[in-house]
Amino acid sequence: MRGVWQLTLIAWAFFATLASAADEYVAGQTYFGQHDYIEYLAGNMPLVLSAPHGGREKPEEIPNRAAGTFAFDKGTQEIAREVGKHFQAQAGGWPHIIICRLHRTKVDCNREIVEAAAGNARAEQAWRDYQGFIEAARAAIVAQHGRGLYIDLHGHGHKEQRLEMGYLHTQAELQGDDAALNDPRFGAAGSLRAIAALNRLPYAQVVRGPLSFGTLMEKHGFPSTPSEATPKPPLPYFRGGYNTARHGRDGVPLAGLQIETNYTGVRDKPENHARFAQALYKSVDVYLEAHLGVRLKVAEPAAVPAAKEAASR
Repeated sequence: MRGVWQLTLIAWAFFATLASAADEYVAGQTYFGQHDYIEYLAGNMPLVLSAPHGGREKPEEIPNRAAGTFAFDKGTQEIAREVGKHFQAQAGGWPHIIICRLHRTKVDCNREIVEAAAGNARAEQAWRDYQGFIEAARAAIVAQHGRGLYIDLHGHGHKEQRLEMGYLHTQAELQGDDAALNDPRFGAAGSLRAIAALNRLPYAQVVRGPLSFGTLMEKHGFPSTPSEATPKPPLPYFRGGYNTARHGRDGVPLAGLQIETNYTGVRDKPENHARFAQALYKSVDVYLEAHLGVRLKVAEPAAVPAAKEAASR
């Protein structure tokens, strides 16, 4: 019993530290990690959006990683900022937004630290800043709303121009029938574990039913999978990575997912960034209340200060 109590005290101390750190951030203000490699727009809504692979900066003091994946998710950091502006305009509050400004050749903020930083101290600090801002956002959401949603934003180069919703389930697993998806073990293993635990809807409905995230985005003009229209994703399909596991599956009471965005019609030009942000707002608004019982709008929008513009680099 003594060991259990010690672990409990450690856990409480950890979350108290996070909550204290979260209190230092003002919604609508932009903060930076060391060397300005990581950007954090603090929020007051029950949504965290992160963009790990849209950075362009290639500082010489960080050597290029010798191994790993180096694909650049063009347009994702621009979409993330557009999401912040659109949500504020629509609801008077701010989602929490975390952006890695470094190019993926320097650090990969969607991998564990060894692969992510390749042993470079500056890259390791950038990785810690990125993950730390997400944890601070999570603590703020838990304190203010009790539950919330985490989205990791990416871009794919697949031939089919549609969104891919990643819940940590493989493409083969998602070929199963509803009975297979409704097995409690299936939901417990996915990034929507916090939603599955509430048992508001059968898990198959959460993943590909009328109120699934893919279906909601399709209703606003963005073909998606899994969804009612395409319930079983074809290959190739990205199921979600390190961030989706850490801040989604293991981030209870937050639920999470990875959105792989197509280029044409989403990431290709500013007007499509804005269309996507509008669709995301409408989808998140319905999704949060339907699955987690929380509202997107904040109580006193007039109290939220205007965001600082990030320095252009």
